[in-house]
Amino acid sequence: MGALKIIVRILSYICYAIIGIYAIICIPMIFGSKPVVVLSGSMRPTYEVGSIIYYKHVDKSEIKADDIVTYQMGNTLVTHRVKEIRNGQFITQGDANNTIDQNPVDYSDIQGKVGGLAIPFLGFGVQFINSNIWIFIIIVAILFAEFLLSNIKSGKIAVSEKGQKQKDDG
Repeated sequence: MGALKIIVRILSYICYAIIGIYAIICIPMIFGSKPVVVLSGSMRPTYEVGSIIYYKHVDKSEIKADDIVTYQMGNTLVTHRVKEIRNGQFITQGDANNTIDQNPVDYSDIQGKVGGLAIPFLGFGVQFINSNIWIFIIIVAILFAEFLLSNIKSGKIAVSEKGQKQKDDG
């Protein structure tokens, strides 16, 4: 039982680290910013693939040429730089692209203006965990096993001879 407890303890530390990283990633959300993972190299070198960047909804009047915006294009979020504003629409281009984007962007499609905060590489892990629900289930199972192992061994949970849980008065 000792080796099992050590393995579960180590795995639980990894789980706590993952939860802590998620908490740090979510802190800007308290201030109205939303995270998004950079999935393509169109904004290199400004943002590398796998980075987490944050955008915040702003009024149309706050978006100027050279700002970076995140906008909805079909079912995808795109983050590109505003090159110019023409007839109330935003002409965008990825920093790594040679030409402007084919379609102008309406303000109604803009989700927000990207701030200066970018966390490199963490997006790969977030994307992997978010797309694999079984990882969440494993994390919960490991933390539950750690709770049981530490409480059974310490005597906080005693098991009677009939197999029923009883609370220890001490």
